[in-house]
Order: sequence, then structure tokens, then C-alpha cells
Amino acid sequence: MVTGRRDAKLPVWPVEARLAALLPDLLVFRKPRGSEPELATAQGVLLGVHVTGFTALMDRFSLTCKSERDMDKLAHIFSYYISDIVEHVLCFGGDILNITGNMLLALWRVEQNQLSDIITLVAKCSLEIQEKFGIYHTREGQDLQLKIGLSAGRISQVIVGDERQQYLLVIGRDVDDVRLAQRLAQANEIVLSWNCWMLCEQYMFEVEIMREDEAVKLRDMRIIDPFDFDEHFDKCLDYLPHYRTSAETLRTALELDPHSDLDQKLRKHIMKNLLKKIDEGQPVEYVSEFRTVTLVLVSLEFHKTAWMLHLCHLIQESALYISTVIEKGGGQLSRIFMFEKGCMFLCVFGLPGDKKPDECAHALESSFSIFSFCWENPAKTKLVSISITNGPVFCGVVGAVARHEYTVIGPKVSLAARMITAYPGLVSCDEITYLRSMLPAYNFKKLPEKMMKNISNPGKIYEYLGHRRCIMFGKRHLARKRNKNRPLLGVLGTPCFSTDREKELEAFQMAQQRCLHQKKGQAVLYEGGKGYGKSQLLAEINFLTQKEGHRVLPLMLKEADSKQCFYAIQTLMAIFFEIDTCPAYYRQECLQRHLRGIVEEQLHCLFNDLLFVKFPLSFKVSHMDDVARQKKVKACFIKVLQEAARETPLIFLIDEAQYMDAASWEFLETLLSSMPIMMVMTLTPIFTLCGWAQHFLQSPQAILMPITKLATTSLLRMACWELGVVSIPQELQIYLHRCFGNPLYCEVLCQDLLSKDMLLFHDLQKEEEENSKWETLSANAMKSIMYSMFPANSEEGQELYVCTVKDDVNLDTVLLPPFLKDSSPFQMKPSRTQEAFSSECCRTEEEFLDQVKRKLAQTSPEKDLLTTKPCHCKDILKLVLSPLTQHCLVIGETTCAFYYLLEAAAASLDLSDNYMAFFYLRKASSLLGQPSAFSFLKKHKVKICQFEEATFCRLLSEVCFNMGHITLAKKLARKALRLLKRNFPWTWFGVLFQTFLEKYWHPCTLSQPPNNPSENKKNLAVLQQQVHCLSLLWQLYNLEATASSYRFACLATLMQKNSAEEFANEAQVVSTYVELSQFSQSMGIKDKWLHCEQMAIQKSSLCWFSREGLLATAQLMQALAYTKLCLGHLDFSIKLGFQAREICRHLKKPALENLVLSVLFRSAFLKKKFGLCVHVLESQWALISQGYDVLGLACFYSACLDLLLYGKGLLFRPFSECLRFVQIYEHSRVLFSQSNVMLGVHSSLAMWFAQESQWGLFEHYFSKACQLVKRTNASLFGAHGFVRFLECHVLMLQKIPEGIFMHIPLELRSQTLEYFKEFFSRCVTCPVYHQWVSELKASVMRCEKREFMSLTNSIRPFDTCLTRIWIKGEFLQENNS
Repeated sequence: MVTGRRDAKLPVWPVEARLAALLPDLLVFRKPRGSEPELATAQGVLLGVHVTGFTALMDRFSLTCKSERDMDKLAHIFSYYISDIVEHVLCFGGDILNITGNMLLALWRVEQNQLSDIITLVAKCSLEIQEKFGIYHTREGQDLQLKIGLSAGRISQVIVGDERQQYLLVIGRDVDDVRLAQRLAQANEIVLSWNCWMLCEQYMFEVEIMREDEAVKLRDMRIIDPFDFDEHFDKCLDYLPHYRTSAETLRTALELDPHSDLDQKLRKHIMKNLLKKIDEGQPVEYVSEFRTVTLVLVSLEFHKTAWMLHLCHLIQESALYISTVIEKGGGQLSRIFMFEKGCMFLCVFGLPGDKKPDECAHALESSFSIFSFCWENPAKTKLVSISITNGPVFCGVVGAVARHEYTVIGPKVSLAARMITAYPGLVSCDEITYLRSMLPAYNFKKLPEKMMKNISNPGKIYEYLGHRRCIMFGKRHLARKRNKNRPLLGVLGTPCFSTDREKELEAFQMAQQRCLHQKKGQAVLYEGGKGYGKSQLLAEINFLTQKEGHRVLPLMLKEADSKQCFYAIQTLMAIFFEIDTCPAYYRQECLQRHLRGIVEEQLHCLFNDLLFVKFPLSFKVSHMDDVARQKKVKACFIKVLQEAARETPLIFLIDEAQYMDAASWEFLETLLSSMPIMMVMTLTPIFTLCGWAQHFLQSPQAILMPITKLATTSLLRMACWELGVVSIPQELQIYLHRCFGNPLYCEVLCQDLLSKDMLLFHDLQKEEEENSKWETLSANAMKSIMYSMFPANSEEGQELYVCTVKDDVNLDTVLLPPFLKDSSPFQMKPSRTQEAFSSECCRTEEEFLDQVKRKLAQTSPEKDLLTTKPCHCKDILKLVLSPLTQHCLVIGETTCAFYYLLEAAAASLDLSDNYMAFFYLRKASSLLGQPSAFSFLKKHKVKICQFEEATFCRLLSEVCFNMGHITLAKKLARKALRLLKRNFPWTWFGVLFQTFLEKYWHPCTLSQPPNNPSENKKNLAVLQQQVHCLSLLWQLYNLEATASSYRFACLATLMQKNSAEEFANEAQVVSTYVELSQFSQSMGIKDKWLHCEQMAIQKSSLCWFSREGLLATAQLMQALAYTKLCLGHLDFSIKLGFQAREICRHLKKPALENLVLSVLFRSAFLKKKFGLCVHVLESQWALISQGYDVLGLACFYSACLDLLLYGKGLLFRPFSECLRFVQIYEHSRVLFSQSNVMLGVHSSLAMWFAQESQWGLFEHYFSKACQLVKRTNASLFGAHGFVRFLECHVLMLQKIPEGIFMHIPLELRSQTLEYFKEFFSRCVTCPVYHQWVSELKASVMRCEKREFMSLTNSIRPFDTCLTRIWIKGEFLQENNS
């Protein structure tokens, strides 16, 4: 019994070996004779293996499978099962002739006197196969079992085909006998044909005679001394010249020397699409895929009296005709196989490289052509039956490494075979083929339902009657109807017409105006690929023009319509005369009413044949020849249309105009030049138009308008509409790149994801909880950071949903829907590489700034330092790391996959893309497996070194930090440091001891780097990771305003400085000192703040030599701008900010650029340069709207609130949008951890509601601010928030006399003064706000003397102290700098 699954990795073989693995030895070692059909005879033993239960299993899968992955799994079940059998047969010296569906046929070719020995060998092989593989238990509950048949005797080998393609057949009585023996055998039985029984050593077998069937059932072999099977096996090997005794490969054919003649011979027997993949060097395991195809199975039953040679010629003639017709229609003849009464031809449409539109229609027409050809000579063919099915199948390689075949497997293959038996003598098709062919219904006839073996639900079956002349004209309709509830092409936030299609609509409107004013016909032809929205565009035009009162004649054509002369005009005129929908008995009266007064009555009979009426034949018409009648009909049509156009503008809408017949094109060109009529058509560019169509396009009154693909942003909005969400995660955005700007593909991909239940939907406003373990951190935790823009147009109270991809779903390996199988791979043009540059040394701040100024002033392309160092991270991530990761995962190289996942996560973090970093790390975590509760039992599924595990933990920590999961981030950072052998203490005593070591002992222990470059490189990598971990730790502890956290943060900064100096990398040292400077500023340590900044400047000498150095320079520039702002040197801060931003833009560092812009805004705001503030906010919004940064949005809306409150009426974003953002995202873990920013946001909201006299809301947001003030520090955002908070306190003191607040504590004034004291003691390093706060404090002191009591209740709060502070404060003058 076989229950396991075995993954065989195919070796790297030369092309000849790969070709030989697809073919039997009978073909590889044959000597061509040069004539077709080629017939040869030989003696041999045949083994036939039939897998029972496989058809039933396929039927069960077709009913229960939810995804293509399930059907792919079905194919692999069969492939792995059959591969064991194939290898077993090869070990016994058999030659696998073919593997078709659930059948395997093998041959032992020997001399006649060797047959008895070989039968014994084959019988032993069969018994072992039944013993080892006789039953396979599947999880689906359907067992696979084997039925084996044996025959021996004379076998005929036939090669049919031509010089391009050839096919092998084995025929003869003994071939029929082996198939009969298979049918007679039950599951797990072996049956010998009677001739085989007569030729074997009968005394060696235990059998059961089946006299009625003239066959023998094999039970077992008798072990009779001195018979030794091993000796017998060695004896048989002498009869098999091509048997391979080497353990490396099971076939000699795979080790033949390359030879051009051999290569040419083998290629003739392999399908062209498979040859192309082999020549491209694609591995065999990648050749297989799950795709939608159309199958054509042709069954030819010949007369029994046909001689062998005559039969070969019949098959040869049929094969040549069938292959020619099928290839002309876009398909391929896959294989030919024999059965008792004749042979079958399996043809496939839609294989890789052959996918064409209207594939089902081509298959039906080709089948009918074959059917007619084979019935032309009944003397040759007794019965012809053809079945056509369409649906998803497995197209790929089945078998073992040494011998496999390219085949198609699936329920549709079984259905096609059953239809041949159920509906003999017909061209039958399933319902899907009938529907997808888009052929007229009168070309089909529904067949009665019949029971089919192992097919539970075959669906409706139709007989295809061939192309018939339509006895009626078509009906008015377009391919798509306009959906009033959905914008055109699914684009949200726009009117009924997308901005991506405004150009196309404008072309129509301009042509329409020319038609109306110039009284000349105009035609607009929209040309675009399938799914680009041509039909949707036509439906929109139909709606708009009918709304304007125009008369519209809509028509959609099909491929079959192109073969009917004048069909398009016939149908359009029937629609015009309104006889296409009226009853037949009323048609003539209706037509006569329209013609009366325009066309003389004696000419009415001209329309009898064309419009299916019966006017009496007039004398005038009877004397006209056919040409004259045709001219007169066209003249009458033009006259009628001209009369109608005088009353109401006419518009012809023709969808799929490439299917229009030549006569109709000719008439439309005449019509266009004869009257003011509008024509709007759609074309698919892959079709070759007839001569009249091309002539029409060259008309000056015709405009050809290409329909281009949709913009990425439009497609993403469309995807949101399809999924019912406000935004989608970035991994899903990357997945949607597969639609290449095609809206139909986007719709199909979204519906496919929904149908496969691969997405999770979350309420955007639900409060998040912090996770303590990475393994329990669900994708729901990413809600706050993965959305590109806030849904500003959402209404209050409206439920907002977002979606994430389920944890067990890997979008990289999700198979495309069958509809999209032949999409081109997404390609991205890589950026050009650039050259390096040099720099000069600097020691002071002035020298450093002078150097930056000179570098930025360089404009020569050869010397431009910024443009010569572009960032390739995004390109490398998309074009290298992601494909490598997917490749390693597919082939099972999990260790390499883990490494590339870490690289991809690091690159994503470098690009400020935290969500994709989370996505890659989640994949890496799944490779490692679930950790054990006991550390000593911890065992990863993937073998990784300690450094890789440390890097993994460090990256996890950074992602958690960005997500707001602070506790988990600290835990992971500590773990990473422990793995890097740089432990971080847990207790205050440990902090004291470690601080002592870092200050006094660690500098003394710094050793020289080893002479071994490899070891030195490893040590530097460890130090770099240590620096990253320690940087994370101090930032994490800095978020908590406690004495304990302060001690831990100080230790982390000290350890980071020591590791950076040991690292001896100038850029890293500069970055570290910049971070230490910012930490000291936020902690209010002024001397250390400025000292670290000066150290960073002195260490920046060599930073211009590398991209990493440039980044460190940008960080230093940002830090200097930040410092000048804190000190009150606002003009200098603005200047430095613009220079830092210039570097950030060239380095493509959006996170750092956003930080620079925040500093720029604050400097411009305090300088009262509100125009500059708006400009900075515009730049900041352009960055944030492309990213996934909720913290950045919070800073942005905080700035917008400042502008609303103090910007003299300037409005960049409405207050409602700012408030809505806070209401949606205030429960985010990211913002919960950012007390400095949120203090300013809540205080600003409170001030706004105070300005609007909404005191209840003022108290609500002021209470939120009170909860945050103790958790802030002396950073710029912390100081700014504190100032806003103090303003709220002063305002409350102002309003106490008015009795507005019901629950004001008595100690409010003393509490306010305490807050002022705390501000000055905490924010020592932010003197830019000191005078402002001093003025606020003075106003409180004046309040004590009742200076405010003289104010009336009509005075608004901003008309008092705060306004005076702003106007007369003048603390922001340059002399403060």
C-alpha cells in the first residue's frame, strides 16, 4: 500500500536526454526508414496497467474542490502514484510505450524463443506492483486500485505523420488482447491473455482459468527448487540490450551522446509548446500547470475487414488531415491511441503559447470539418464520433524522472471519453463549450440526457450541427449593460465616467459636435485588447446619447457573423425599422409603415429576402438583375436613414466590429459620406481587417482611438469596490499587478480571491489590543499601517472595512484563474547604474554646512553626487529577492528561502514599507515552525545559524515597534542581542553594573580586527546588528516617561555608541551620534545633546564616499535643522531643512523626508510663513498618500489643526477630515504609543471646540490630553503638545467666571502653575517655546489680580490672551537666533 508522497528532483540533463525521457526506447533506438506510414513488426510481451477509481476521484474533486490548488493536488496524486509504478517497470527492463489518462502500457521486446522467460519476468513484476502499489488510500475517501493485463506475441509498430510531427502506434491482435485482459481483471487482479498463457511456463504459476473469456487469472508464482528468480532475472537481462545496470539512471537512452540526427528524430514526436519550454531550459517540474483548455476527442471506427497495411494508410490520412485542421484553428494534435475497433485522436486548444480568443468556436468548427471529411468515404470509416469539452485540466508531465509524458488530466478529459460512448456518430459538446463559443443557438441541438460511468453530473450536452445560414437577423444588444450602481470601470470617487476614460469620451463628444454642426458623418472606432473596457465604454455612450434624445441602434457581432454577407447592415436596418422584436405576422405591416412616403411601393419587394417579408413582386423589380437590386436596396436604405436623421440624430453602436462582413463595411463607408450620422465601434487589434474595413479607417471622417490600460491607482480603487473595502494591503496590490492595467482581469482576480475565501475583513474602527507573542500577532494588527490614504469622503457612522490576506495563504503561489492563464509576466524596467563620488573633510559645523552647500550646488552630470547614487532597493526587491524567494519555496529549498525572506524584509523596512516586511517575516516564521514551550525542546524545521536567528528577531522587533506593540518589540530585541552575545540587563542593578562596564571596561577591551578577512566580515556584521538592536531598545524605552525606562534607555545609547565605534564605520558612527543627540534633546540633557551633534559633524568627513554615508549626512542635516528649530533659529532651520530634503529625495527615503518636512512646517509656522506651511503640507501629503504610515498621518493632521487654529483662515484640510481621522485611528496601537504627538492632537481639537463654544467636546478631548501629559518628554512634538495643553488650561481659567464648566477642580489654578513649572524644568532643550509659555504664565498671574473679570461674556476666548500672545509676543524675531 502506498500512502506517502515523494518529491523527486529532476537532474540537470542535456536537451537530448530530456527529449529521450519523454519517449519510449522503441522510438529512441529505432532507425527511420523514410516513408510514412512506417510499419514494423516484432515479438514481445505487453503489460497494461489500469488505475481504477481515478475517474470517480476526478468527478468527486470536480464537485467539491474550491480552488485550482485542489485540482492541481489531484494531478499530483496520480503523478506520484504512477511514478512508482513506472520506475518499477523500468527496473524490470520494461519500455514504457505511453501513459494516457489512467492507463500505462509497457513492452518487453525480445525474440520469439525468449518469450516464455520474459513472461515469467513480467508476471513477477506484475505481482510485485500489485503487492506494493495495488491500493492507494486518498484523503478524499476514494481508493485507487490497479487492474493489470498481460499479453504476448506479435506486435506491429506504426509511425504516422509527416516531416514536422510524427506519432507512434502499436497495433495488432495481441495489443487488443492486453486491453481485453485489463477489462476482464477486477481491482487488484492480474489477467493473462490466452495466447500469453499458451506461451509461458505454465507450471510456475498458480492460476484460475476463465474459460468463457479465454483468459487466465494469475494468483501467484510457485517457487520450485532449484529455480532461483535472481538467476532468472540475470538471464533475462541478456535478452534486453538497452537495460541499464547503473544506479544513477534507469535508462540507457538518457546517456546517449548528443547527435543532430538523434535530436531531429526525437523532436518530431514531441508537441511544439513542450519543445519550446525545453529549449528555453525550463525545468520539467515547471512545465506542468493547471489551465483551462478545450479538448477535442475524435473517434474513428474502421471496418473489421480492413487489412493491416490498409488500416495504417487510413490512420495516416486521417492524422494528416486532423492535425492540419486543428493547427489552423489554433490547437494541437496531442496523441493518437488505438482501441479494439479503431483509433482515437486527442486534440487540445489553449495550451501555453496557443491561447486564442474564440477557442471554443474554433474547436467546434474544426471538429465539424473533420467530421465531414471522415464521412466523405463511408467505405473507409464505419463510424465517426467527436466530443468537445471545455474546462480546467492539469496539463503537464506525469511519470518518473527517467520516463514521463506530457498529458492532460482532469474531469473534462473523462467526460469527453464518456460522451464518445454515449453519443456515437455525432459532434457533441458540453454546455460550457456551447456557451463560450458564442455561436448562434440554431447551430446546436440539445441532446437527451444519458447515464455516464463515474460521471455524476455531466450537465447539458449539445450536438453541433455546423455553421448554418441564419434564417433570421440578429437582435439589438451590447456585450455589457451599464450598471447604474457602479461607476464606469469600477473607479470610486468619480462621476459615472472615470478620469482614465475622459479622453476617449471627449473624442466621441467632439465627433458628435462636428456631426451636428457640419452635417457630416463621423465615426469613432475604439481599439483595445480584451477586457480593456471597450464594451463598458459603449454602454456608457449608449446611456448618455439616449439621455440626450438621440436615436441609438446598438449591435454586437460574433465571429460567425463575418461569414454572412451584409449581415450587420441587415440587422441594423431591422432594428431601425423595429421589426427585430415584433411578431412575424406583424413584420410586413410594420415595415410598410416605415417605408410609406419614402420608398415607392413597387420597390418594397426588394426587401423580401433581406428582411423576411413577402411583398408582391413588381414588374419594375422583376426586370432588375442581382447587381441592380443590391444597388437599389442600398439606395433605399440611405434614403430612409437620411429622412430619419432630419428629425432625430442617429447613432450606430457596433461592438466587436472586427467581425463585420466586407459588404457591410462598404455600405457604412458610403453612408458616412452621404449623411450626418454618428457611428461608434469597438475593435480588437489582434484581428486582421478586410480591405473595405481598412479603407473605412482611412476615411478623414473616421477616428481610430486606442484604449489604453488603466492607471494603477484606478485599478486599486476598482479592487476596493469589488471587495467592498476602503483599502487593501500591499501584498494584494502586488498580486493585482497581474492584471496589467486590464479592468476585466482585475475583476476576475478579485472575484477569484473571494470565491476561494482567501481574505479576512476587519472593521477599521475596532480597538486594537497589544499582542505579547509574535505567533499570535494576526494580520488584523496591521490595520493601522497598511492603508495608503484615509477615506476622507466617508460619512460619520458609516462602517469602514479593510481586508487582509489569511495567514495560511501565499499569494505568490496562488494559481491564476483559468481565464487569465496566458497573461504576460509583469516586467519592470530596471534603473541604470551610477558611479561613485569623492568628498572632502570637515571638522566644524560651518565647514560641514559649507561642504553640503558646495555638493548641492554641483549640477554637472559627471560630478552630481546625488544623481550618481540612486536607490536600487525597490528594483532588487521586486526583480530579484521576491522571485528568488518564490523559486526556493516552490522547489523546497527552505533554508535559502528563509535567507531571501530576511533580505526581502530588511529591504522593505529600508523602503519604509512595514507591511511588506511583516508579510515576508510571517512567511519566514512559518518556515521555522511553532516554537516549543520548553526552550530545550526548541527545534526549527529549517536549519539556520545563530546570526540568522538574531537577524530574524531584530527584524521582528523593528516591525513590532512600527506596529505599536512595544512590549513584544522589547522582548524580541533583547532576544536578538542575546543571540549576538551582547546581553541587555533586566533589572536596575543589572543596569548599574552594565553601565559601569560600558563606561570603563568596554573601551579597554576593544581589540584589533583579525587578519582573516572572512572572520572580520562576520564580526562587523554582528556589530552592525548589535547597533540596530540597541537603537531600537532606547527608542522603545524612550516612549515610556518613567525613571526606570530612562535608565534602560541611557544604557542602550551607551552600548550603541560603544558598538558603533568598535564597528569602525564612519557612516554608522555618524548615525549613532545623531541618534544620541536626539535622545539627549528629548530627555532635556542640553550639554550632551549639543556635544553628540558636534561629534557627528566631526565624524562626517568620509560620509560622501558611499550611499550609506549620504544617508548619514541627510540624518545629520535633519538633526541640525531640528536643533536650530528647538533653539529658535528659525530661518537657519528652514534653510537646513530644504537642503536635507533635497538629499532625502535623491536617496528615496520617504520616512526621513517626512520627518524633515515636519521640522520645516514647524519652523515656517512659528515664523508665521503660512504660504510656506501650505507648500510643505502639500509635499507631505504627496508622501503620505503613497505610503502606509499612520503616525505620519497623525503628524500631518496635527499640522493641519495648527494651521486651522492660528493660520489666519488658511485651510489645507477641513476640520471634519482631521476629526474623522482621529475618531477612526485613535485606538491604533501605533498612536497609543506616541503620546507626544497625540497630546498635541487632542489639545488642538479641544481648542477648536472651545473656539466653536462646544464646551462638552472641549472637555472630552481635554480629558484625553490630561491622560497623556505625564507620558511625554522634551522632544519637539512633546514640547509642542505641552504648549497646546497649557493653552487649554489658561482658557479654562479664563472661562471660570462665566460658569461654563460644571466640574472645575478648586485647585485648577495651582495645578496650572505646577504644569508651567514642569514645562520649564522638562523642556530645557526646547527654548523656542519658552517665551510663548512665559506669556501664558503671565496671563495666569494677571488672572489672579482679576484682570479678566472686566471682560464680558460676548468676548471669544481667542479675542483675549492667546491672540495677544500671538500678535505681540514677537519672541520669534531673528535676534532670538
